[in-house]
Amino acid sequence: MPVWPVSTAPVPGWLVTGAGAVTAVAGGGLVGLVAAWLGPVPAAGLLGALVAGIAIVTDARAGLWVVLAICALLPFAVIPVKVVLTPALLETASAAVLGVWLLSTLLRRDRLLPVHTAGLWVALLLVVTLFAFVLGLGRGYTTQTYHDYMKFIFGVLLFYVVWSTTQTIDDARRLLTVLLVVTGLAALGGLVLYIAGPQVTLLALARLIPYGYPSDRIVRYIEDDPAKPMRLTSTSVDPNSFAGLVAVVLVLAVVQGIARRPVLPRWLCWGVAAVLAPALLLTYSRAGWLGAAAGIGLAAVLRYRWMLVPGVAGLAGALALGLGEVFFQRLWLGFTLQDPATRMRLEEYRTALAIIREYPLFGVGFGDGPTIALWTGVSSIYLMVAERMGLLGLAAFLLAVGSIALAGLRAWRQAADRPAGDLLLALGGAQCAALFIGLFDHYFFNISFPHMATVFWTIHALILAVSQQVRPLSRLVSPPRRA
Repeated sequence: MPVWPVSTAPVPGWLVTGAGAVTAVAGGGLVGLVAAWLGPVPAAGLLGALVAGIAIVTDARAGLWVVLAICALLPFAVIPVKVVLTPALLETASAAVLGVWLLSTLLRRDRLLPVHTAGLWVALLLVVTLFAFVLGLGRGYTTQTYHDYMKFIFGVLLFYVVWSTTQTIDDARRLLTVLLVVTGLAALGGLVLYIAGPQVTLLALARLIPYGYPSDRIVRYIEDDPAKPMRLTSTSVDPNSFAGLVAVVLVLAVVQGIARRPVLPRWLCWGVAAVLAPALLLTYSRAGWLGAAAGIGLAAVLRYRWMLVPGVAGLAGALALGLGEVFFQRLWLGFTLQDPATRMRLEEYRTALAIIREYPLFGVGFGDGPTIALWTGVSSIYLMVAERMGLLGLAAFLLAVGSIALAGLRAWRQAADRPAGDLLLALGGAQCAALFIGLFDHYFFNISFPHMATVFWTIHALILAVSQQVRPLSRLVSPPRRA
């Protein structure tokens, strides 16, 4: 793997140990005071924050586990202390991880940064987003706009942290294990609330309002009609974005579960998949359903074609027996453009194309649309990038994700019969799911959903990191000696 040396001074071990010890002692005393004054629940939350803080300070890789846990379990939570702005939990953790990573990179002589063209394309994408953001300063920006943009940028910047700290397959295995576990827990919590019903869901999620969660539309229904089925959201507020997270992780779990040489434990993969599959169905997100099918289908076509037969047979049997009739009906209404949500999307596409025609190069930025008739906001990653950042931004985005996909495909071909190859196939399926979902939804590249941007770029960074660890077999086997 090509690397650049970045430092000549090691991090003093006593500094890390001393900082951890001081933090633990001070934090322990503070937890005790909070328990005495405010009760056990705030004290438990403070204790969790203390453990997470020590993990972040100790190692950026452990900090990434904390970030992924927040993305899945409490993506919109804030720290209930206002200093000009109320700091978001995800924003604080991401900034801390970036700071620890940057400091260790500058101080450690043995820390090497990987090099790949894709890293330059991601950097170009960041520059274009900044240019588009500045260009749109006169378009109704609020304090929340600046705050959301900063959180989004942190999510994209974590791409470099994941890429540079994933130096072995074990590093990737640990990070993906955390992603599977926390997403499985989020889905399990969502299923429990769904089974308990709307009233219990309302009471449970309303407890998060003091921590930054919205006070309206807590319980979500299809087309916001209480007469129609409730949609599973867990603690992610939006059922569509939660479906995107579940779909991506479901593909990882299923493809690793059937892999010949899995990196992740099969029991974990199938256990998590058994929770994620019903949760994904109950989000009623058609983009999520189709994205998961596309990701698993990619793995089936490339390597496990035997999966196609039971998959098609199971689908045909469900149709014949009338199982899941509500889900098939919802898909059919979408395909035939008969429901209000699909017709609204078509109007969004029309408006987005009109904006792109008028502002083709640099877009209109991250604020309001240029006129009342040309409002921003469209359910498609690609059209959203183009309308907000212009065709230049769309080109940078496609170059970034395309170069990473190409690197992953090349490495998979070289290591198809090795654990790294099976892992790359699962990651490639997850990328396919996210990019397919992006045709019909926007949250993987929307500043209002920084946790989804974080997951999106984490998957891409893992693809790049694992692909750079793959070497052709011809290089690994020494040539035979001549007699």
